[in-house]
Amino acid sequence: MEEKLHFKVSSGLKDIIGKDLITNELVAIFELVKNGYDADATEINLIINSYENYIIIQDNGKGMNRDDIENKWLFVAHSEKKDSEKVYAGSKGIGRFSCDRLGTKLKLISHKDDEASKLEIDWGEFEKDSLTKFEELDVKYTSLDVVENSFIQESGTILNISNLRDTWDLNRVNKVISALQRLVNPFVDDGKIKINVKYISSSSGIAELDEYISNNVASVLDKKTIYIECEIKEKEISITLYDQEKIIYSFKIENNTILKDIYFKIYYLSTAAKNNFTRIMKTTPKDYGSIFLYKNNFRIFPYGEVDFDAFGLNLRKTQGYNRYLGHRELLGWINIIDSENHFNEVTSRDRGFVTNSYTIELEKVYMEFVHRPLESYAQLINFGSSDIDEIETDDTDAIQKLIQRFKKYKFTVAPIVYELPKIAQPLEKKFELLDDVNTSTSEKKEIQKNLKQAAVELIKENQEVKREKRKIDRENSRLKNEIEIKEKIISNEKPARQDMLFHELGKASKELTATLKKMIRLMTPEEYEKFSDSIYKIRRTSDKLTSIKKQILRLNFESFSNFENIELKSYLKSYIDNSIDDRSREKLNVDLGTGDLYQNINVYDFGTLLDNLLINARDRNAKDINIFFDEDNKIMHFTSDTGPIEIEPIDSIFNIGVTSKRRGTGLGMYICQQICKDFNWNISVQELKNNVVDFRIEFSEV
Repeated sequence: MEEKLHFKVSSGLKDIIGKDLITNELVAIFELVKNGYDADATEINLIINSYENYIIIQDNGKGMNRDDIENKWLFVAHSEKKDSEKVYAGSKGIGRFSCDRLGTKLKLISHKDDEASKLEIDWGEFEKDSLTKFEELDVKYTSLDVVENSFIQESGTILNISNLRDTWDLNRVNKVISALQRLVNPFVDDGKIKINVKYISSSSGIAELDEYISNNVASVLDKKTIYIECEIKEKEISITLYDQEKIIYSFKIENNTILKDIYFKIYYLSTAAKNNFTRIMKTTPKDYGSIFLYKNNFRIFPYGEVDFDAFGLNLRKTQGYNRYLGHRELLGWINIIDSENHFNEVTSRDRGFVTNSYTIELEKVYMEFVHRPLESYAQLINFGSSDIDEIETDDTDAIQKLIQRFKKYKFTVAPIVYELPKIAQPLEKKFELLDDVNTSTSEKKEIQKNLKQAAVELIKENQEVKREKRKIDRENSRLKNEIEIKEKIISNEKPARQDMLFHELGKASKELTATLKKMIRLMTPEEYEKFSDSIYKIRRTSDKLTSIKKQILRLNFESFSNFENIELKSYLKSYIDNSIDDRSREKLNVDLGTGDLYQNINVYDFGTLLDNLLINARDRNAKDINIFFDEDNKIMHFTSDTGPIEIEPIDSIFNIGVTSKRRGTGLGMYICQQICKDFNWNISVQELKNNVVDFRIEFSEV
């Protein structure tokens, strides 16, 4: 007999699309602010009260009545934005669950069409029993008297989020302000929406900070920089290159791509431009960001973040340091007007776009029509030559040669003759110009700066040569060791065979780790997410090889994968004495306490656990590392002066892909947790006073 069955949804869905999905409090606030924008608000107020432990987000948008709340706001994954011709900042219908990321309780008050409503939600109720159906949990709705509630007389919505999950100090609030400055495209500030931020930290209720979000970055950049504009319309692509607001060339071509309604404006930051930016903006360009990407004028994370190289520019730069521009030499934005949702955000909201034909085409267009022309001109001006476009520096028609690659296109502005600036002359010519009476004082100063820069570049090239020499030396050393190993194999001596295996295991581990790191650097966030399990397995295998390598000369080979009931303290001391390098051992203090501690473990996995904790501490520049046990031997503490850990909540450091290190893979602490689970142990982390981080390993009863 045929039956029709239906999906059931657990109350645990709340966590999946709420605090577990949006792990960053900044992204959570962004989502809620974007909802105000989509509600046609002209003003949004963000009030953070750390003393009374609440956050208020208030907008003067169109608001919601009872029907909107019941059939739209409470309808999970429903978004009226999907069916609207208006271009919205968001459209997934889950941004409202950002409230859960910020605090455990929500009070929503909204006013629309002379109808005022209040909705109260305790997110903790959804966490009590995962067997409870999501739709069976009640939320409290109240109809309000508009007259009595004068503060909601005008249309709009107030979100009052209390019992906050994070501690909000002034430093965290300033990070929010800095991020909000780039939430709405600051380069095209149209003044349509104002965002005010207040921070209250005392019982007085007086705001310690009260300011409107503003950003004048565009006006700062235009006057002192080289920049390129590119606009993709439905039928036409136009490109214009500027040097300090002067048009160098401009051309148009037929749009044969699948893209439309996309605008690029990318600035090349010379030394003078960087100094000017720092002076006015009170921050360095590299700390401000790089190439930001906006969809419908709202920022998409993590594009623009200091360490996020969206187009692989830095990897390209390693192939020719002076020929190519890295992402830290650029600042600007790409804005996509996308009413058809060809560019879809990854659900986690901080991983950029889902890779598809449109994102691939965007990257191709950026490289061909934006990056490489800007790169060629910057090279011409800075160094007086361009290997990319084969420009000869002594030609007076240098720009004509620069634009040869675009000769098939229709130029709207193209100089007939472009006199190469004195600053762009060859090095030997520049020295002559310093002694030339016809060279002005200002020109001489500029040439001197340029010569200093050239000297710096030569030093860098010299360093590159030295690095290459060291690589050759290391390779020669490796070949020498390989010969020695082969000689040992021929000798057929057991200790020699162990040495050989020791060497080979170490080499295999290093190759695995290096290959893995290279793969991760080249992966998109979506690819990383897709292959995260495989990445974890490779990394754990590499770590295990390292642990085996360290112990191979002093342990019996028969127990590689066995669990043994051993006295943990004795083994810990032996492992540290024999397997930890001197550099780490100098910083390490071990107190074994009293009494024996027997545990059923795999010694190689235990070695991997210790190695990862030590590597984590070392990579965070620990000066003082301690291992000690509680009096009852139930808990081992691993402490180091490596705080604060800038991850919220702190226990998410054990999640795969989460890292506080600049070039971390987000696997080390995940591996530690998995090993502890295998041993039936529990590992947790907490921050103590004086920036001390304490990893606690709670043992199982034996």
